[in-house]
Amino acid sequence: MNLLFFFISAFTSWLVWSQPVLAQEVRPNNPIFRELAERGVMTTGEIELFYGVPSVQVRVPDGETIKSFVHSIPSLKRISHIAIDRISIMNKTHYLLVMNGTGNMSTDRNRIYIPLDYTIEPRILPEFLPEAAKHEKFILIKHRQQFLGLYEWGILKHTFPLSSGNFPPRIARDFKIYYMNEYHNSSLFDGAPMDLALNIGGNYFIHEGIVPGYPASHGCIRIFPLHARFLFYKWAKPGIPGKFME
Repeated sequence: MNLLFFFISAFTSWLVWSQPVLAQEVRPNNPIFRELAERGVMTTGEIELFYGVPSVQVRVPDGETIKSFVHSIPSLKRISHIAIDRISIMNKTHYLLVMNGTGNMSTDRNRIYIPLDYTIEPRILPEFLPEAAKHEKFILIKHRQQFLGLYEWGILKHTFPLSSGNFPPRIARDFKIYYMNEYHNSSLFDGAPMDLALNIGGNYFIHEGIVPGYPASHGCIRIFPLHARFLFYKWAKPGIPGKFME
């Protein structure tokens, strides 16, 4: 059954990624496209398949957040809950971070992709991971993509953006959760808070923190606070295996 699911998922993914012409067909009558054009924030106006979803790149004005930007576009505001969540995850940028702001609650990134169709689920990580099929739960960390996947019996259940260090962390390729601390402080960086921490070997943890859309940590794996809460309180436990990939 798992093998059949894998081939179906692969074929469906190929269909999504192999039909770029279809993306252009959403332009004429798409209200999101029209409202973004009227506001003058699109970088090129070209529709691209971003993780399999027709999307356009926009430049979010300095001082705004993903949340405030969504609320400024009528068609997005009407579906603000799903739009904010989807845009934040696909762009790996927390919705409350200020574009080109100052302080910790900011990001240097101000160009993001806005999906034009919210009925299409983005395809970011493999839907089926063969080596995870024998495990009830399994964690995949993709360093280059800056995403973390939670698998159950090999099937992807949750995809979380992450922010790692600027260089590949020295996390073992195959790791596991050794222990969990609800409240944790760094022993290396002046006691920096690393709450909802899952130790995956040595001084490396998955924990809640700032996720600005690019690598920005000292080496640990940061994820959105809400994702960290789900992982810590509802999904994770010591002993769950995982894999680190470039």
